[in-house]
Amino acid sequence: MRFWIKTSLILLIPFGGFAQKFKSLEAALLNPDSVIHLELRKDKLTAIPECISQFKNLEILDLGKNKLDSIPVFILELKNLKELNLSKNNFTKIPRVLAQLDSLTILKMAKNPVEKVPYYISDFEKLEFLDLWNSSVAEVDPAIKQNKNLLKLDLRNTYLRTSDLEWLVIARPDMEVFSSYGCDCDK
Repeated sequence: MRFWIKTSLILLIPFGGFAQKFKSLEAALLNPDSVIHLELRKDKLTAIPECISQFKNLEILDLGKNKLDSIPVFILELKNLKELNLSKNNFTKIPRVLAQLDSLTILKMAKNPVEKVPYYISDFEKLEFLDLWNSSVAEVDPAIKQNKNLLKLDLRNTYLRTSDLEWLVIARPDMEVFSSYGCDCDK
């Protein structure tokens, strides 16, 4: 139900005239208070522009398919950020600073060379979905069990076999863990 409501809001808000989805930073800066969804995919960004901190109502930030490898601390000014897409960048680890984003529920980091789900994943208190599909993950820290809001973990096409994650499935039966290792799926 939550996802339906979110989708409905995204579809209805632009027609209300007060909030929009932007695909250009320049256009978004013309009316920063109306920016709810900002998509800066394929912009060849090597750093996140500091002006993004002006978007106080931003809920969805898509920075996929860039050349990012770090997150600046000014990201913490985005108090309403619920969904962050960092897929297809150059991150080797999950940025710890993101744990301080109190509203963050969805973190997409697919196709990054992230090698580990770190111990501080338990600090992401509101995180519900972590997408590390097709990354370099070879280890999941047991602290992940403590993150009670994390309900979906996508580890498909990583270095982890499904059998490597049995402990997590047993410890957190309420969490959907998506995994596959090669085309035979551990058989």
